[in-house]
Amino acid sequence: MKYDKDMYIDSGFYGCDEDLECHKEKVVKCRKPHTCASCDKDIKTGDYALNESGFFDGEPVSSYTCLECIEEWLEESGQVETDETEE
Repeated sequence: MKYDKDMYIDSGFYGCDEDLECHKEKVVKCRKPHTCASCDKDIKTGDYALNESGFFDGEPVSSYTCLECIEEWLEESGQVETDETEE
């Protein structure tokens, strides 16, 4: 994990869907493999990921996003400073 856990949760990556009830986001250590909702790469057992869950039209929904995608989002959106200098 490159950044503080709260930075991943408060990143705004998922946005706000008004139709999603009981919305929760948390960083989890995966107990089974998942596919990243953003880049479609495999998230292996034991890897950390951002999990979004809630209810949409009364049905439970859940998605996992790899931390690399969230880190890229944090850096591109200017929420964290990077050491990279543009030439």
